[in-house]
Amino acid sequence: MVDLPSGVITMLFSDIEGSTLTLSRLGPRWGEALSAQRAILRSVFAEHGGIEMGTEGDSFFVVFTSAREAVLAAVEGQRRLQQHAWPDSVPIMVRMGLHTGEPQRHEDGYIGLDLHRAARIAGTSGGGQIVVSEATRLLAGALGEQVGVRDLGWHRLKDLSEPEHLFDLVVDGLVSDFPPLRSIGTSASLPTATTPLVGREGEVGELRAKITDPQVRLLTLTGPGGTGKTRLAVGIAQTLEHAFPGGVFFADLSAATRDATMWLGVADAVNAFGGADELPRDRVMRFLADRSVLLILDNLEQIADADRVVGELLSAAPAVKVLATSRRPLHLVSEFEHPVPPLDLPARAVADPAAAARCGAVELFVRRARMVRPAFELTEANVTAVVELCRRLDGLPLAIELAAARSKLLSPQALLSRLDHTLGSGVVATDRAERQRTLAATIAWSYELLSAAEQDVFRRLGVFASQCDLAAVEAVLDVQGADPLDAVAHLVDVSLVQIVDGPDGEPRISLLETIRAFARHELEVTGQADETRLQHARWCSSLATEMCELMSGSRQMEALDRLSGVEDDIRGALDWCLRPAAEVGTERTALGLELVRAMTGYWYHLGYAAEGRGWLGRALGVVGTTDNAETVDTLHGLALLQLQQGDVDPAADGFRQALGMTRRLGDKARQARELNSLGVALRAHGDIAAARPLIEASARLAREIGNKTRESTAVSNLAMLLIDAQDWSAALEASREAVALSRTLDDEWGLVADEFNSTMPRLYVEGADAAYAYLAELTPRALALDDAELSVEL
Repeated sequence: MVDLPSGVITMLFSDIEGSTLTLSRLGPRWGEALSAQRAILRSVFAEHGGIEMGTEGDSFFVVFTSAREAVLAAVEGQRRLQQHAWPDSVPIMVRMGLHTGEPQRHEDGYIGLDLHRAARIAGTSGGGQIVVSEATRLLAGALGEQVGVRDLGWHRLKDLSEPEHLFDLVVDGLVSDFPPLRSIGTSASLPTATTPLVGREGEVGELRAKITDPQVRLLTLTGPGGTGKTRLAVGIAQTLEHAFPGGVFFADLSAATRDATMWLGVADAVNAFGGADELPRDRVMRFLADRSVLLILDNLEQIADADRVVGELLSAAPAVKVLATSRRPLHLVSEFEHPVPPLDLPARAVADPAAAARCGAVELFVRRARMVRPAFELTEANVTAVVELCRRLDGLPLAIELAAARSKLLSPQALLSRLDHTLGSGVVATDRAERQRTLAATIAWSYELLSAAEQDVFRRLGVFASQCDLAAVEAVLDVQGADPLDAVAHLVDVSLVQIVDGPDGEPRISLLETIRAFARHELEVTGQADETRLQHARWCSSLATEMCELMSGSRQMEALDRLSGVEDDIRGALDWCLRPAAEVGTERTALGLELVRAMTGYWYHLGYAAEGRGWLGRALGVVGTTDNAETVDTLHGLALLQLQQGDVDPAADGFRQALGMTRRLGDKARQARELNSLGVALRAHGDIAAARPLIEASARLAREIGNKTRESTAVSNLAMLLIDAQDWSAALEASREAVALSRTLDDEWGLVADEFNSTMPRLYVEGADAAYAYLAELTPRALALDDAELSVEL
């Protein structure tokens, strides 16, 4: 046994970024790559005096007595990893995090907050990146001319109350361009900008000064859709991380329609967890009460009580500031309103290219034109046409981007003449309605150049809410047996549609949002909307149902990844299927109910409880309270997400209502589910005596009908009740039964969870050595699931 150091040590954690994707790309050669990675890093760590504490899967945990040696080991490790000839030329990208502290010695390892802090720091990093805490940076000292240190600012780390000042290393010859750190309440939690923020530098500076003014608590960015309110808000927030020690948080409230769902959205955004019966509003107030925080509240115009929620929040949390976006002001006394204007325009007489390029609209045009025509330059010969084109488009960013995209084929003069010919004198307008017509007319100009068949494909593509793959195009569009790629090829050529590489390397179809809106409008005008939306809803329901089935087996992570890529489409399908006036009994409403049933597990696993509750509430409004399977499933899903968010009483009521309905229907499979769920809710309420007979009844009923899935869930929860009661022998017996059932179901996640839950009773029944050996054998399998919460618990 190695004599472990005590006192101040430096802890290094590392793992392979995107290991699941890399495994799928390498197939049988993954083992070769994994072994090479281990050999390289193990050799480097040993050379620098590192003591290896654990190597599970693709991860390392190593401690050093010298911070300097730890950092040099990380640098040399990344160098050798980059230099290695990897199988099939698929690079292995390792992320590393280091922290120096005084963890407590415990048995043959370490415990304490410093250990967790080091692991959390590693979790923020990207592939090829080395992130260090301020303590490590200071103790490591100067690292030579080839190694620089970059200040990444203050970041909040999960489950740690105080922010951490983080840095990363910039090493000559190594990759140094990384995405934002994966931390809480920083730019990493802000929406990813797909275009540069052009022509807003002055506004960003002005609004940054405004929101940091001690007298300003609420700043609202107002204006019509398409002026870039959200993009401007994100740009401001990206400059403010250091100004708010408590963090910068972004809450997308586009799905909220009333105060209750707004509170849920804010609670999710700031990670305000709470007790079993604590309301979302109270969780938010308690979390923000004494924190210096900037809240970006995006899309408030559709929330009737948004003003009251913001007013209450500002009154209860004196150090909180709010940056809101809305099409209308909130009309609060403390509100500072900033109407977001179009981009600034040069005077018509400007003939100097340099002077014209200093205006935001022209700068945006030039940037976008260079994306499709890299050699494009603003010259004396074309500057007048570019200036006039930007003016005719009224400085609207999206309209300018669309026009500039045609620079691949047309000069600015040709663009302007076609714009004039198609749109005539109506192109220039100053009020909102005219501005919207200008944007629609700009898109129409490209649309009218298509053949009838191409127009039909383009209109139907508008039904997708996000990028879609070719299989989706084939399923939803009537391409009459043609290759779906051929069907969209010309649309790509004329820049109405874009082809981008998906995560799997396959092509995906993408539309700008303004173009998508135009396509949907034309779909309505031609009377094809309902027909196409129904086909789209069928595709969404089929995909979600298939992925729902995979989520209960060994392909759970594949299902979660697939669903995450079609979230916006499923939202669109749900919105269409579950309209308040929807006719019950039609295929349209049936598809909506199928979708919420399939998506409930996804919302639960990903922590999207607030969104899920909103959709399930709408579904319940459509399906009503009639005794049927659809109502039972909707009640169950809503109660499940309520329980996840700690709203125990309404969850228990929902499970009771669903249970009564299953008994009246004679549906034993669903009855077993509701018995178990009600028992879990009562356990969360602390009523163990009432919970146990319900869960036992669920297990008996599941055995009676031969439903192994329901039986496995009930037995797992019974084991937890026995652990609560400290009946260790009975708990171990129940845990073993749960493990056996999970194994028959090919449910690796459930199996690992059941095995982990058996560790505590093993400790009391079989002793510490047996429990430790069992846990040590289990850990690699648990880490392979790539479940962050489960990994932290281990």
